[in-house]
Amino acid sequence: MKTITTLFALLLFVFTIHAQERIIQWQKTIGGSGDDNLTIMIETDDGGFLASGTSDSDISGEKTEDSRGLNDYWILKIDENGNIEWQKTYGGSDTEVLSSALQTTDGGYILGGFSSSNISGEKTEDSYGFGDFWALKLDSAGAIEWQKTIGGIGQDAIYSIVETDDGGYMLAGDSASPISGNRTAPQIGFHDILLVKLDAAGAIEWQNSFGSGLETRWSKLEKTNDGGFIISATKWGITSTHEGFLIIKIDASGNQVWDKIIQGNKSDWLSKTKQTSDGGYIVAGISNSDAVADKTENAINGSMDYWILKLDENGNIVWQNTIGGDASEGNVNAIDQTEDGGYLVQGYSNSNISGDKTENSNGELDFWFVKINSIGIIEWQNTIGGEGNEYGGSSIQTTDGDFITAGSSNSNISGDKTENSRGGYDYWIIKHDSTLGVGENTFATTMSIYPNPVSNILQINTQDITINQINIYSVLGSRVRQLDVEAVSPTVDVSSLASGVYYVQLYSGKNVALKKFVKE
Repeated sequence: MKTITTLFALLLFVFTIHAQERIIQWQKTIGGSGDDNLTIMIETDDGGFLASGTSDSDISGEKTEDSRGLNDYWILKIDENGNIEWQKTYGGSDTEVLSSALQTTDGGYILGGFSSSNISGEKTEDSYGFGDFWALKLDSAGAIEWQKTIGGIGQDAIYSIVETDDGGYMLAGDSASPISGNRTAPQIGFHDILLVKLDAAGAIEWQNSFGSGLETRWSKLEKTNDGGFIISATKWGITSTHEGFLIIKIDASGNQVWDKIIQGNKSDWLSKTKQTSDGGYIVAGISNSDAVADKTENAINGSMDYWILKLDENGNIVWQNTIGGDASEGNVNAIDQTEDGGYLVQGYSNSNISGDKTENSNGELDFWFVKINSIGIIEWQNTIGGEGNEYGGSSIQTTDGDFITAGSSNSNISGDKTENSRGGYDYWIIKHDSTLGVGENTFATTMSIYPNPVSNILQINTQDITINQINIYSVLGSRVRQLDVEAVSPTVDVSSLASGVYYVQLYSGKNVALKKFVKE
């Protein structure tokens, strides 16, 4: 008892969160008469942003150059208030799809994606097969300094580019090519991961391939603090019925250090893996698997949900959380560690209020943001969208502590959207406060829980506020109980819980409160 009471004295504190009206500082709809799909948004060293994606629009709306063929890379440099400073269209006579962009240490940019064009437009090399890696190095004003087409007789596409410590670049993507064209790494399975190391001038230094022996898709790369890299991919054909997360740690020379397969029993698609401040990794994807194999929670209503996992430095699971509603949640386009040690997760959802979701859909698909703490428990969430579809893109915490969220939208003025569509899909860029309007929590301050420590019955005093849902989490972030209630000042029987420290999470509509208690 003395040990538990001392632990209580050291650890007891209250997290209070309240979803008030979201604070959108500004938003921009940018596009032409066709479809413009934003892939990635980055903050630039001057405090502005680079919005990058794919467009098939001719001159119309905000677009100032005609399409070169079918689809092209389309990038816009905008200032800190969302005003366009310059824009560029790059492409050939066929199809280009942009997947990656970053600012380089020389103040320029590098872009990467897929191209099936021969020499035409901005493209200076013919395609090697059905499509190739296409990387463009730009100066600070968007002028092309060099470009590189890399591939074999199959289809090859970049999904990530990172700048390396020696001033070169590592390209990572998917490949269905055998050794052919300028692909020199052996093919592993039908569809594998291809890494290509370029020097600062774009010359190929080496290549390496990884894979499952069957199909590996959507390969992405992040740099790690030891000079190596972490690869994320979805591994198909682990069994005859489902997919899984494939995570590979490699050193600076492209040699494999370790790999992990994380899977449930249905469809598990990996979106992102990033290194965290403790040297481990945060992993984000979507899943409709039940609590089987590596998964500890069932899918919500059998649908696709966010599946977030924290790994240690060797790839072992520390904690995980399944987050979703009763419809479908789509690819997690961004997961970033925030200044408080938690994480901001952004993907899309068409769920109404259900499961973990506390707001109805605005139309069809909406951006859905979930802020979780350092052990994966939801602190706040928000849904942003219009009457149509919003998806893709990214959400980043900016140097001022606020956030930029950007993706694709075909909504007219409705919901949170203040401008009509220019045609089909447009770039939709939103600058919002650090918590999308989460501010002073009068909801939580009216509440108390007692006794604490508790042996059997935990009393929640909410005065006249109705609680809709109660979740209890272990100190490692595992949800051990979920109760759907409609009650004022409910009680929770915790007698069956093992002794230790727990979180109780209380929902009342959009309001969320998170508190700690000790079970004796």
